[in-house]
Amino acid sequence: MKSLKQYIKEEITKLQEEQYPTPPEILDALKDKLKLNPLNRYVENLKAVNSIPPSYRVFLHNGEFFDIIYEQFSLLVKIGSKEYFLGDIDEKNYAIKDINRLLTRSKVKPEEDEEDLGGDDLGGDLPPLPLPPPPDEEPEA
Repeated sequence: MKSLKQYIKEEITKLQEEQYPTPPEILDALKDKLKLNPLNRYVENLKAVNSIPPSYRVFLHNGEFFDIIYEQFSLLVKIGSKEYFLGDIDEKNYAIKDINRLLTRSKVKPEEDEEDLGGDDLGGDLPPLPLPPPPDEEPEA
């Protein structure tokens, strides 16, 4: 049953992609200006965002993302709170460096079966302290 659900999801995704192809200027910006060629090596998904001005969200394979926004004179790359115009050579180079930072950032969590070698904040694992005896009983000697 899972395979049928997965097949239906994949077919719906394919149909949606065929209906709305990615604009060539966005592909050109990704491949040529931002040096993400071949595209499938870096980009997992590309999604049109319903915004003014029109924009596209680029999802990378490691879970990170950035936006490409249509501006009046040039495309704008927005990574977090930073914005870079692709028409400006210096800003384009800073955008490439920032995208490289996104690509090299790892969101992989450590395996659960791996041993924790860090200990606690006090410098190691301490044994639990013994509890005092209840007040109505005498301590054993």
